[in-house]
Amino acid sequence: MTKSWLALLFVPTLAAAAPKSASRLDNLAGSWKGTGSLLAGKDKAPLTFEWSCKKTAAASGMLCTLDIKGMPAPYAETDLFGYEPNTDTLHWFSVTNAGDTHDHVAKPGDGKLQFVFKGSQDGKPLVETIDFDLGKELTIRAETKVGDQVQSVLEAKGKKA
Repeated sequence: MTKSWLALLFVPTLAAAAPKSASRLDNLAGSWKGTGSLLAGKDKAPLTFEWSCKKTAAASGMLCTLDIKGMPAPYAETDLFGYEPNTDTLHWFSVTNAGDTHDHVAKPGDGKLQFVFKGSQDGKPLVETIDFDLGKELTIRAETKVGDQVQSVLEAKGKKA
């Protein structure tokens, strides 16, 4: 009896798996390579990146690994993308080798997506805004602000490898 009761709890969730809003990320699956730059203060550095993504959780999410070279130190990130139907939001949860763990949130819509993380650093508000355009090319612009000061701007473009 317990098993069938537990199954009933998950039936609505399973029936709603992979909603249309989550399918916007389907194009992300695969391997991407690209170039860009990082502006931090007055310093600007060129960079290269490789980003590999695969579907996960019954095709309702995307799991990605990102490696960036050319920054002051090698940068690695693991990303998990998914759709939360109760709030109609896309989430991009990232964990980096720089010690960051951020849950970026975007409202689904047509065209470009804008993922935003809000937190704090040194007692000041921290806002990371990532403009994300995914078509045949991948275009990203990530701006990090602490208080009213822009700390960094990363801009990159890539194509499927």
